[in-house]
Amino acid sequence: MRRSVPVGQIGPGSPWPPSDSSSPLPPKISLRLLLEQFWADVYGKEVQSAATYSYTWLADQVGHICLGILLDFGFTVITYRLGGWLGWPTLWAEFLGFFLTMAVVAFWEYRAFRSDVERATGPFPLDRTLLQKNAIIAAGYMILGAAVGLLFHWPAHWAVPGFIVILLVAIVLAPVWLRQKIIWQKAGLPYLFRLANAHHTILEPAADALQKLVQSAAPPHAIPRQVILSGPVQSGRTSLAAGIGTEFAFLAKSVRYLSLDRLVEFAMASKLDAAPPFFCDEWGPVNVRYWPWRQAQVLIIDDISPLLGTAPDADHYTHFAALLDGPLRSIGGLLSTRHTVWVLGDVGSPEQLDKFARAISAYCKGAAPLAILLSTQRVVAVHGPESSAAA
Repeated sequence: MRRSVPVGQIGPGSPWPPSDSSSPLPPKISLRLLLEQFWADVYGKEVQSAATYSYTWLADQVGHICLGILLDFGFTVITYRLGGWLGWPTLWAEFLGFFLTMAVVAFWEYRAFRSDVERATGPFPLDRTLLQKNAIIAAGYMILGAAVGLLFHWPAHWAVPGFIVILLVAIVLAPVWLRQKIIWQKAGLPYLFRLANAHHTILEPAADALQKLVQSAAPPHAIPRQVILSGPVQSGRTSLAAGIGTEFAFLAKSVRYLSLDRLVEFAMASKLDAAPPFFCDEWGPVNVRYWPWRQAQVLIIDDISPLLGTAPDADHYTHFAALLDGPLRSIGGLLSTRHTVWVLGDVGSPEQLDKFARAISAYCKGAAPLAILLSTQRVVAVHGPESSAAA
């Protein structure tokens, strides 16, 4: 019988986050939460609940194992024929098929790794270590599948214990990767985007400053900072914001992505000293349960421009300042304790962006923010304390 995931499996009942805290907290993926997410992914149906990144990873690895089995079968058929012509023992042919599969999948993943390295020519450095580990784990699961294929040719008294060992290895390899996927999907980001894939719409000094911020500690173990992204449509504002969130999440920081209208809604409707209601939209899909925005180390605020209306540029700032001093006033202190990323629309000029930056800095009671003005081709300006030294 097909069933959806029980509502209470993942969320407020889990060990993280504490319901009485509004301080930024690093993510904690306990064994209990890990097992709950695993069960939600394998037992739930995607027609009833959102497909998750952790489910995608699990499905990928099962696919890799099956691919390893099929390749081993194919190569073993060839080596059986070859062995028959050359008079090899059957066992030799079986092991040769296994080693050929290992060689092919290792070469495939190496080429995939090199292809991603060659495509990453943007202004941000490529995370080669993680990319390399990803290729190794994919090849590893295909090799485990090839080992299962090898065991099919052996007697049961060897095959069954061997299969149990392979299954245990596959399980042991999974938790570290599942934790990474769960931390990312709980951010509520619109899509996964790595900064290394960003186009050259940002000057090198700004890219260096942003990379330095991402690689450093996050609140409460670092001074909160504000990042402001502005530019016209198709300048990559949301992609860059999603990239910042992805990088922080992959470095095990709690991130939450919200549109400005949702943040205003939550700010006006929520009691900041209490946990959000169990069936509140703030939690997101039942099989994901986003990090509460009040406890995220990094808060990304997108779609600011639509809420400011279609008035002339000068009125945009007035409307934005009114929002900070009105509906958002009650959460100014809360936002000042974490990194915030503000995704503005096209403010028109560096001078206008400076006005927004000063307003956000005053609202968050912070130092001069890193404000970046994007264009559809090249960044035309970067503002903030880093720019004077790097320009």
